[in-house]
Amino acid sequence: MEIRHLKLIREVAETKSLTKAKDALFLSQSALSHQLKEIENQLGTQLFHRVNKQLILTNAGKMVLESADRILQDLEKTEMSIKKYISGTSGTIRLTTQCYTCYHWLPSLMTDFNKEFPNVELEIFHSNNASVEDQILDGSIDIAIIYENSDRQNIDYHELFRDEVFALVPAGHPWTKKAYVEAQDFEDQTVIIHSYPLESVSLFTQVLIPENISPKKVMQVQVTEAVIELVKAGMGVNVMAKWIVEPYLQDNRLALIPVTKRGIHRTWHAITLKDEKRPQYLENFVHHLKCNIGGLCCCVN
Repeated sequence: MEIRHLKLIREVAETKSLTKAKDALFLSQSALSHQLKEIENQLGTQLFHRVNKQLILTNAGKMVLESADRILQDLEKTEMSIKKYISGTSGTIRLTTQCYTCYHWLPSLMTDFNKEFPNVELEIFHSNNASVEDQILDGSIDIAIIYENSDRQNIDYHELFRDEVFALVPAGHPWTKKAYVEAQDFEDQTVIIHSYPLESVSLFTQVLIPENISPKKVMQVQVTEAVIELVKAGMGVNVMAKWIVEPYLQDNRLALIPVTKRGIHRTWHAITLKDEKRPQYLENFVHHLKCNIGGLCCCVN
């Protein structure tokens, strides 16, 4: 059966008349009769029988109506959801960030964003650095916040801000007496990174690899809070932006040291799929990212 058949069954069952149903379905009575006969022939049974000039559902007709109601309601809900999505008033944003699992900037952003779009949900996904742009392209996520980009086709790169990363060490570490650290200082250190490959880590690409320097040990830890605790315990050093680590500096058990005299600087982007029909709430979310994260970064660096 086709959707038009299900609509016919529902309308005739409600009006109990082909004459009344034809107006709602914008069909002639003969066309309606033909379609009804078509369905009954397909099913091999009558769906209506005539009682006192009214069309009343048979038991088989009641079974078909039950399915028709369920299917048509689902289709109507889907159609409404798509219309809301296109209009930009309702939907879901799937977000991931490159390298860090710290989201202390998110609550204030969502407070402002939800005033505009109360019916838009946010889902946060973990992502490996190498696959972020591919996930945008295959539709797995809607927005990624990254500090590296390869200018891929079909991806829009929205510049958010620039930041500087610092060496994160425990209070009392010998580096705290330095104005800055250089590549050679990392030779005898355990360096904690978020994820491999090393070619995606700013410390390695901008400082260590050009100087042909390797740390004593590299430890991968993908959770920011765990990195912080390991550094506090003297288990290694990390390189992190001040705006990310700021909430953890309050107890004076951590210190930040510039890396090289010139510093390590990065440009962050929000990336989205290049799509002319992108919903309005996605555009507005990017704007809020610029205002909230960009403002936070500028305030603490």
